Amino acid sequence: GTDAFQETDITGILLPVTKYAITVKDPSKLAQAFIDSYYVAITGRPGPVLIDVPRDVLQADVEPSWKDEPSLMKYALDSIAWQTQEPNPELVSKAAEILMNAEKPVIIAGGGVIISNATNELIKLAEYLMAPVVVTTLGIGSMPSDHPLMLGVIGMHGRIEANLAVIESDVVLAVGMRFADRSVGRFDELQKGRKIIHIDIDASELGKNVTPTVSIVGDAKRVLAELHACIASRIARKETRPFIQRLKAIGESFDEFMNTHGEPNRITSWRALKVIREELPRNTIVTTGVGQHQMWVQLCFKVFEPRTLIMSCGLGTMGFGLPAAVGAKAAAPDRTVVCLDGDGSFLMTCQSLVPIVQYEMPVICIIFDNRTLGMIRQLQDFFYQKRYKDEHLGLSKRHVERGIDYVKLAESMGVEGAVAESLDDLRMLLRRAIRSGQALVIDLPIDREERVLPMVPPGKWLNQMMMPLGFDLHARIRV
Repeated sequence: GTDAFQETDITGILLPVTKYAITVKDPSKLAQAFIDSYYVAITGRPGPVLIDVPRDVLQADVEPSWKDEPSLMKYALDSIAWQTQEPNPELVSKAAEILMNAEKPVIIAGGGVIISNATNELIKLAEYLMAPVVVTTLGIGSMPSDHPLMLGVIGMHGRIEANLAVIESDVVLAVGMRFADRSVGRFDELQKGRKIIHIDIDASELGKNVTPTVSIVGDAKRVLAELHACIASRIARKETRPFIQRLKAIGESFDEFMNTHGEPNRITSWRALKVIREELPRNTIVTTGVGQHQMWVQLCFKVFEPRTLIMSCGLGTMGFGLPAAVGAKAAAPDRTVVCLDGDGSFLMTCQSLVPIVQYEMPVICIIFDNRTLGMIRQLQDFFYQKRYKDEHLGLSKRHVERGIDYVKLAESMGVEGAVAESLDDLRMLLRRAIRSGQALVIDLPIDREERVLPMVPPGKWLNQMMMPLGFDLHARIRV
């Protein structure tokens, strides 16, 4: 309150986007503030907290003192107490009854499944019910991509078979996810002709956008385990559901189309990601920025373990990929860490190459270089009559293929750079980087007109997916 240098009400500014925010004015209470804030951050639905520490508090001499348990005010404790409550057994029983009688049940797994370490419980329930699993973007990794019941990511930039599964379903079990327009499209269409069971640790998410048949507040791991036990005590394990194989066949035909159509030696995102997946260890941690490259990754890059694909989702923050890779490598130094980035995202935080050199982190960064803000260009193409504006990333508007020299940019910060002129080059560079244990930036030039497809237009239902030219979805559905 003294108008000191750079003083601002940062606590007030960030209150709407944090679980808990506090300004510490008494140096003796700083240690306890960390205990309290950490408790809030990890309890119930995890989220960010803010501890604002003025400079005079940081510089003060103080004897550390704290309690082992949080000493929050009652209102703060009460505000998160409901997030740790036991699931209602009557609601669990009701949900079990609905799932037992379903003809085409589908499980939507969100980020809450991963946060609660509920992947085993999810798989056990899905296998017992023989229910296909689809995931939100944050839920990728909650079931291995090569599991027979995994159909992939749903939504605006979702897999065909995953979206079709939701369309055909008569029961949807949504676990640890918030119903958002990017994941399910139109809420009114989702509620037509199907029952919805929603499990979430955050009661404020239940009934917010969709009115479920059954809403259960609770931790995903606990609720899924109780749901499985309840069902297993009443019916035998389901053996088969023919619609799953039909949908998987459609998805496989789309993958084949995307990997084979067009010039055979041309680099495309789908072909490149196939090569990258083949060369990386199964437990590699992959990060992405935000844009077309991120959507290509969620569509066709196989993920086998939780927390091995790290992306910015809710806010869609460009530039997330490279700093996230630095953090991942610091947390897991023995794992291969790869940043799959777009050129636009990379340019926002390319200075993260400096700590990669300083701390000798062998992070691999692959730039999908189409010399444009690809997602912006795609939206201007599809919905704004090709009126392109401020999406060009090349050095000259006259010569659109003249892009930024990412090799020189990387080398100026002490990281080796290389251009992959072919898929064979990409494979060779990846093998060399993994073998050498050195950081590497790979510039991967791709066509600026390549689009992320399938795509559900904004405000539309999942059955209105836009397809690439040459792929007849309706013909494959009829078969």
